[in-house]
Amino acid sequence: MPLTIVVADDAADYRELVRVLLRPLADMLTVVGEAADSDEALALVRLHRPDVVITDLIMPRLNGIELTKYIRRELPQTTIIQMSSYTEDAYRLMASDSGADAFVSKQVIATSLLPAIRDLIRRRLSGGAVPCRRSQAHRHRRPASD
Repeated sequence: MPLTIVVADDAADYRELVRVLLRPLADMLTVVGEAADSDEALALVRLHRPDVVITDLIMPRLNGIELTKYIRRELPQTTIIQMSSYTEDAYRLMASDSGADAFVSKQVIATSLLPAIRDLIRRRLSGGAVPCRRSQAHRHRRPASD
């Protein structure tokens, strides 16, 4: 069964770029929705309950940080990848603190998004036992629940 993905970015060209980048994995994943802002994204997440959400860090209404917190509370098993044009460590730290599983710089999205998705697929197929492979995407671990 393919992984389901929701893509959220206020820039239509980045949503299109993500779709294009994911095409080589079409047999393993399906984009079930796209959103131009966090309100639309949250509605799609609630409707589709996707395996993965790829979201921009800075968007209208709720930003990607707040969106991640909502998703994490409602669907803790959903994998969240935040992407941003901002590459400063402070933004990566905010992504990590919000509960995101990975941070991908839009400056290197063409080379770092697919490895992040492939890592997710490998972990899902192996029952979560495969450790994250290092790439230019910064991965963040959530603390274990009690």
